[in-house]
Amino acid sequence: MHQISFMTILMQSHDSNVKAARETLNDLVGSFGFYPENSLIIRWIKRGKVVLTQRCDVAAFVSPEGLSQSDVEIYLEPGQTYFAEEAVIVICLDNVNPRVHEVIEVVGSGMAHANITLVDAFIVVGQHIISSGCGGDCQPHVALTDTGVSRLDREKQCASNPALLIDANEFPQLPKPESLNAWRATESLFVQDRLSRAGGPLALGEIVRLTVAMGDIRVRDSILWDMANGVFDRRLVASLLTDLLPKLDAKHGASIATCAAVCWWLNGNGAMANLCVNRAVNDLPGYSLAIMVRTALEHALPPSFWLESINELTRDQCLSGLEVAP
Repeated sequence: MHQISFMTILMQSHDSNVKAARETLNDLVGSFGFYPENSLIIRWIKRGKVVLTQRCDVAAFVSPEGLSQSDVEIYLEPGQTYFAEEAVIVICLDNVNPRVHEVIEVVGSGMAHANITLVDAFIVVGQHIISSGCGGDCQPHVALTDTGVSRLDREKQCASNPALLIDANEFPQLPKPESLNAWRATESLFVQDRLSRAGGPLALGEIVRLTVAMGDIRVRDSILWDMANGVFDRRLVASLLTDLLPKLDAKHGASIATCAAVCWWLNGNGAMANLCVNRAVNDLPGYSLAIMVRTALEHALPPSFWLESINELTRDQCLSGLEVAP
């Protein structure tokens, strides 16, 4: 009788873990906006609440040479930065990899060294999911997840698309130096107005005007100030700017991609922010704002870092008062 009750409790606990795994996976897909294939994801938890979701490419962990303990510690630094007490690992794979359990063991060991408890680990392969609580005779459970858009698909959507590129002759020229300040003031208000009404389509003339305006550092920074101070619906603006990227070549894409990355970051979606900032750095490797944003994302700095930095200035200073690096 006691044995039956004990087994029933174990089965109920296991079923609960699998249910939690499905819910976690669906939550991640909804949060990222894409299915994170070939990813190792860590949900850092403090006082029972998720304080950070961190995504890494799983390839580095399952490569033949693997990762050293010091390498693993670098990946775990964000959890320590957020003073996490617990963590959940989710590994999404296209195909079964025999080294995946070793990865969980190594990462879990690193967490234990940092006094962080690994609560559970889930392995997802296609539409099947395995919990760390599954025994050797346990069959993979159906994930019941709508994978939708993959990370690779979303990455392609952030890249230039030759079939959609706007002809270079469509973009307006910058004014002469003596007219630049007046032009900046006018264009900053134009971009502010268009982004305030994000959600509808932009005409070609609006797209090219907005792109050239945001390519100017001061106009760009005035719009980033607006973005930080709630002038726009950041969810709509992030999508609008990202949707422009396939239409823009490398010459025009970096500033738009960087602003999209900042917007996604402020929305709490570091995964999309990384895709956009990678586009910016690929377009213009020396673009200092993109490099700064990518570094902040790599170190899992919270959006408050950006908000505190940009709010040291007024909008007028962003537009015309201080010289800043491009």
